[in-house]
Amino acid sequence: MLFPTYQFLVFFLIVFIALFPLKQKVDLYKIVLLLSSLLFYSFWSFDFLLLLVLATAYNYIILRAVCNGKYQKFAFISGLIFNIANLGIFKYCNFFVTSLFEVLNQLQIPASFQVLQIVAPVGVSFYTFRMISHLIDCYQQKIPCPKFIDYATYITYFPQIASGPISRSREFYSQLNSPQKYDYQIEEVIVLILSGLFKKYTLSSFLFNFTQLPFKVPQQYSSIDLILAALSYSCLIYVDFSGYSDLANGISCLLGFKPIPNFNMPYQSLSLQEFWKRWHISLSEWLRDYLYIPLGGNKHGKLRKYLNLFLTMAIGGFWHGAGLNFIVWGALHGLGLIVTHLCRDIPQAIHFKLDYSFPRLAKVMNWLLTFSFVTCSWVFFGTPNWETAVLFFQGIIHSGVPTFQFNFWQLYLVIAVIGAINFWGDRISQLLQVMLSLKNIFFRVVLVSLFVYTILMLGPSTVPPFIYFNF
Repeated sequence: MLFPTYQFLVFFLIVFIALFPLKQKVDLYKIVLLLSSLLFYSFWSFDFLLLLVLATAYNYIILRAVCNGKYQKFAFISGLIFNIANLGIFKYCNFFVTSLFEVLNQLQIPASFQVLQIVAPVGVSFYTFRMISHLIDCYQQKIPCPKFIDYATYITYFPQIASGPISRSREFYSQLNSPQKYDYQIEEVIVLILSGLFKKYTLSSFLFNFTQLPFKVPQQYSSIDLILAALSYSCLIYVDFSGYSDLANGISCLLGFKPIPNFNMPYQSLSLQEFWKRWHISLSEWLRDYLYIPLGGNKHGKLRKYLNLFLTMAIGGFWHGAGLNFIVWGALHGLGLIVTHLCRDIPQAIHFKLDYSFPRLAKVMNWLLTFSFVTCSWVFFGTPNWETAVLFFQGIIHSGVPTFQFNFWQLYLVIAVIGAINFWGDRISQLLQVMLSLKNIFFRVVLVSLFVYTILMLGPSTVPPFIYFNF
């Protein structure tokens, strides 16, 4: 059940009406919210729901042992192994078995065995990350062991379970157990929901048609088409995922939880390091706190720091998908971050200060280099395998197709609109909130109605699924 659908609208209205009078009755509120989350997840698959319930129950048993038992370290390690194995079986079993089969065939070793087609549950990566971070926080005694109802509500919280943002348990429990729920501003909620709908329902759905075939059969398109397809995919994954985050945050506000910043106009970044501080912020912070820092961070010298950066991004790439193309994508970003740090560390080591005679030009070049790198790396992310990505780049350099197929003014307009959102999104949001805060109720209703009508008219009859539902 996707957010921008009438089915979800009906579901959420029922849940909101049921929860709103219970915000002061914390225990009852938690029970209704948990049941609502389980019901929401059951719409995907009852089998997926059963796996989620079993994983939640097992992890809570492990948490109790970590917090209160005599064998805390054993329980902690077994919990980590369980969660990593659970994620590995559903996301990577097919990949490893198929890879083994291909290697044996190349070595001319006869092998014939049945390859199981295992379907990964929706959101398994995101709720597993929450389970792992919660386990680590309890083991390090950063948070006390919660009640089961609190833990189950945190893991299954329906606005975030499919694609995040990855909320932290401490902040979530604080708001969940407070009788005074977050006093949100209705203008902020309306802007978040309108922004999410516009990004996903209108912009993302339009760009979807310009990226599917070029990323599957790039040899059928001209060099200019492939360049436009790569640019379109950069725009697509931004508005698609940030649109989901906006909707999730808007829904969370209405349920009594603070929004979690997940995107901060990332394509205006002047370096790759800045990009990862603006893109998928909750995941970037998770990788920093639960992978990069435990690996040693920057505490053991420069070489170790570079290695940790590379490993963190490579593992982060593999987390996104079971394929060599995702590993290449993560490794590219790891190497890019190493180069970014080298460009800063080397001048500092030799006490050399760069003198920019033309600071604006330097910023433009830094932006162009960063955006180009990110866009090129998205090709590995968006193609089904690394071989297709190689064909994509070969087609950009030299394509045997002379026909220019993507010469549509609508495409250029959509890219320009997304560019405006990326560079001035915060100002646009503030302006809309000011307009919606005016005392004239009639004006506010007309304005919101006009926005909704425009979004629905420009949107498609069928909404494509969110890209990150695959991860």
